[in-house]
Amino acid sequence: MISKEEVRAGLLGAPEGKASGKSAELVRRLEQYRDAKRVFVGPAARLQQTRINALTDGKELLVPAPGLKEGFYLLAPYEIPFKHLIYAVGYKGLTEYGRRVAVEELHKVPVGLLITDCLAVDPAGYFVGEGKGFFDLAVAILAELHGLTPKAEAYGMGEQEQILDQAIERGAWDICLNGFITPDGITQFNPHGHADRRVLWDMLPPKRVRKITPLWKLNMQIKDAMNATAEDAG
Repeated sequence: MISKEEVRAGLLGAPEGKASGKSAELVRRLEQYRDAKRVFVGPAARLQQTRINALTDGKELLVPAPGLKEGFYLLAPYEIPFKHLIYAVGYKGLTEYGRRVAVEELHKVPVGLLITDCLAVDPAGYFVGEGKGFFDLAVAILAELHGLTPKAEAYGMGEQEQILDQAIERGAWDICLNGFITPDGITQFNPHGHADRRVLWDMLPPKRVRKITPLWKLNMQIKDAMNATAEDAG
C-alpha cells in the first residue's frame, strides 16, 4: 500500500492536466449523466469541457466555490451566451453567470453525478487529490442536505497512467470513485452510490466549520434540532 504523501511526492512538479474533449465526450455515455438533471463538476482546468457540455446538454451545473467557503454556485442551462461559456464555467465567471445556492435549496434538485479530477487512483477506486479534501467534504455536505439522488455516482478524470497498480492508503473521509475516465475509456470500480455519506463532525476542527458556510449552516441546523428535541423531552 502506498501513502498519499508518496503519490503526491512522485507527481510533484507534474504539469496540470489539460481539458480533454474525448474524456468529456465519454462522460456523456454514462447512464447517470443522461438521467441527471443536475451534475456536480469540479473547477479544475481538465474538467472545463465537461462543465461546458453539461450546460449545452441542458443540465444544471453545480460548481464548488473556492475552498467551499461560499458553498456552491449554480449555473443554469441555455441562459449563458455560447461565446461566454468558457469564461462562465471558470472561477471568475461563476459570480457573474452563476448564483450561490442556499443550503435549504440543495434538496430541490439533487445531484445525480459528480465529476472530479485527481492525481492518481488505485485498483479499488480510492484516489489522491490535491490534499485539501474538498471533494470528499462537498459530497458529505450534499448527502447530509439530501442534495444527492439515491444512486448518485462519483467519477474521476485524468490519464491512463494515473491508474496505479497498488492500493492507496485510505481514511474515514475518503470517497471510493465509481469509475475513472481517461481519453482511452472508462474504468469501473465501486458500484454503490454516495447518498449515505455523512459529515464526520468529530474530525473537523471548529475553525474549519466556521470558515465553510454550508458546513456552518448545517451544523447550526443540527444543533437547533437537538435543542428542540431536548425541549420537547423536557
